[in-house]
Amino acid sequence: MRTAATGIALVALALLPLLPVTPANATTLACGRHVRWAEHHDPADARLAITSEDGNVTLLLTDREVAVQLSDRMLQRVNRELRDKEREQDNVLGSTIVAVVAGTVREMIEKSFECRVRDLRDVTYEDGRLLFIGRDGEPVFERVDICDSDLATGFSERDARRFVSEFRAVKAGR
Repeated sequence: MRTAATGIALVALALLPLLPVTPANATTLACGRHVRWAEHHDPADARLAITSEDGNVTLLLTDREVAVQLSDRMLQRVNRELRDKEREQDNVLGSTIVAVVAGTVREMIEKSFECRVRDLRDVTYEDGRLLFIGRDGEPVFERVDICDSDLATGFSERDARRFVSEFRAVKAGR
């Protein structure tokens, strides 16, 4: 039994590099203590949703949360690549391992990182960077890089300034 488990583990490790780049293996985060893992948000339901210039990441604002997640376009791309990898397998063991790994990746990419508006003191746009300041004065969403999109610099100036303005309107309404 130990030999079978070792063999499965080795096959899984060999297959991992074949999977597409996703938040599971291409995300760096230094989010701050107010950020939590949450369900994916529908951008249509957000008060404001902006997408990074490269199209990979969406930043959303609701009346209660600020959320960061893969854009719908990126989700579709990753899911398509995962389906392609699943179809490429020509043996039961490989198919099973890829299906398990792909299922885990799908579960992870369909999530967001969010922070309650009440836990943010302010959001500013300075020197080409979005800055999120927690209510304790500490940075939030600092050094967030998802699929090569830097949250701080990944958005157009127009979108970033629009986000700041809308955030402040939400904050003032509280």
